[in-house]
Amino acid sequence: MLFNADRRIALDRASPVPLYYQIYRIISDYMKEPGAVGRKLPTEEAMMKVFDVSRATVRRALQALESSGQISRSRGRGTIVTNNASQEQLTTIRSFTEQMRLESHVPITKVVEVKRVKAGPEMARILQVSEEEELLQVTRLRGNESYFPLALFISFLTSRSNLTGKENFEGSLYELMRNKGTAVVEGDAIIEGRLAEGRIAKLLRIEEGAPILYYERVGCTALGEHVELVQCWYEATHYKFRIHLTTKI
Repeated sequence: MLFNADRRIALDRASPVPLYYQIYRIISDYMKEPGAVGRKLPTEEAMMKVFDVSRATVRRALQALESSGQISRSRGRGTIVTNNASQEQLTTIRSFTEQMRLESHVPITKVVEVKRVKAGPEMARILQVSEEEELLQVTRLRGNESYFPLALFISFLTSRSNLTGKENFEGSLYELMRNKGTAVVEGDAIIEGRLAEGRIAKLLRIEEGAPILYYERVGCTALGEHVELVQCWYEATHYKFRIHLTTKI
């Protein structure tokens, strides 16, 4: 078992976060343990006792885990952990606009908001700027002629981007920056499976609790200067990432 079915785990019943999603996150954390893949989860009845919730709440949490590909359920075998949340290094940096055109789609963008925000401790650490530096925050809905909205992008840009906030943000940010003399040529990215919540679900026009792909990237210049942090939420049933892998000999 991934955790002791005889213990009790308290949920925050005063929190606005649904109980099923609290259970989802707790189980997801347990599944990050080494060797979790292939192990068995407790039965629904055991989980009802562990979390002191109804069967319907447990089932909704399990459905969310199954939808995100973290577990498989079958009669006879029970509920098995099938996957750990993992990180993959992407080999090519492309803007959403460039990617859509590469796939012969017509990119569509709706600018939701453009504003200035202070970096604060976390953004300052990630982007290697002072906490007082003003970042340009650009929020956009992205999609194509076949499906819109497909994704929500929130970009945080440092002064190194040379963007003022008055540009037309319906196209490629990278193209705008290149035109201002700044080229993003490398970066670090993470991809995670998540569930849509609150504003994210509303902007993407999907139900809360629906599976989404979360993608986050820090983009740098050839000199290693951090230029942007972009956070992306993709509607999971209409988008996938393909990563080319090789082995070292």
